[in-house]
Amino acid sequence: MIKLTSKGTIVLMMLGLAAGIGLATGTTTAQASSKYLDLGQSGYVRTKKAMYVGLYQKHGNTYKPLLKKKGALLRVAGIYQPTGKGPIKVSFTSGAVHYSRLSKLRFSDTATIPLTKANFKNVKLKAPLRGTVLRAGNGFKEDNKFNYGNSSAFYLTLDNYIQYYSKSALIKYDAQGEMVIDGGNAMENYKPTASAKMIKTTVKGNTTTVQYNKRIKGIPGKKLSAHKYQIKITNLKTRGGKNFAEETRGSWTNYTVNAKPYFEGMMYFD
Repeated sequence: MIKLTSKGTIVLMMLGLAAGIGLATGTTTAQASSKYLDLGQSGYVRTKKAMYVGLYQKHGNTYKPLLKKKGALLRVAGIYQPTGKGPIKVSFTSGAVHYSRLSKLRFSDTATIPLTKANFKNVKLKAPLRGTVLRAGNGFKEDNKFNYGNSSAFYLTLDNYIQYYSKSALIKYDAQGEMVIDGGNAMENYKPTASAKMIKTTVKGNTTTVQYNKRIKGIPGKKLSAHKYQIKITNLKTRGGKNFAEETRGSWTNYTVNAKPYFEGMMYFD
């Protein structure tokens, strides 16, 4: 969403990157000084030095500014840019890290950090599926209680975990099928039913292969050894959709996980 304020500035809030919507380019244009970074399609950057970037970590009952190390991965959540020459400022989140880590973090929704080339560099994620909620099945279905988020699901975190949610957990957390992980400044963070540490991730074409260290009941993983399981996630590059009640529609992209049908999508209520 781009909003033109009364003071002639542009505020860009980016939603749904993890659901496959690319970061808008051209927002950090030639009007701005060359000292500022033009963002890449991923919306992620790494720090070039240790610095404070508007993230806060819980210490006891309070939150204190978190010093990020050199090379830390950050997700750009919002941009402030004057319509003329001037400083480009951003706000950050940690991105879709695992539940325990994310539950200790807080983020500012005000873009105050100058996005300078001296401090940040663009990042292209090696596994672009990170943070994408993959739901079991061939698309959204409505149950007799008007739930749409009524299948199990999982996603891959940026810090190499698989987080799995059972059908009952999804009905509790996401009955309307609107869950977006890592969207904007407000990060949804739900306790997973089970999780496992990812050992190795490779991407070839439309297929992401993930090896992880323990079986998760509910994910169709293939056992490779005592402490190694594997899933192959394939984006079929096909779309699906269905109208439910008046002005209620589901839209999704089709995947397979070890040949089992999965999908990623959203429900829309007008």
